[in-house]
Amino acid sequence: MAYSVTMRIIRRYSNRKLYDTQESHYVTLSQVAALVRNGEEIRVIAKDTNSDLTAATLALIIFEEEKRGPRLPVAGLRRIIQTGQI
Repeated sequence: MAYSVTMRIIRRYSNRKLYDTQESHYVTLSQVAALVRNGEEIRVIAKDTNSDLTAATLALIIFEEEKRGPRLPVAGLRRIIQTGQI
């Protein structure tokens, strides 16, 4: 039995606000992180250009969490930067 995975679209405005189009309200980076942790498939789209900002947004979430306290090994982060791969 086939089923479709619903993609939640988050629009990013030029003022950096994030808008959840499914729930029709603004969300924070922490709320987007919670969606991802709960298994939601998300796509972050720039409101003005329609460019895909998903990877940049996920990287920003990781950056913000690392500022609160190191969670990822430095060697792993270094490898991602050096190779562009995990």
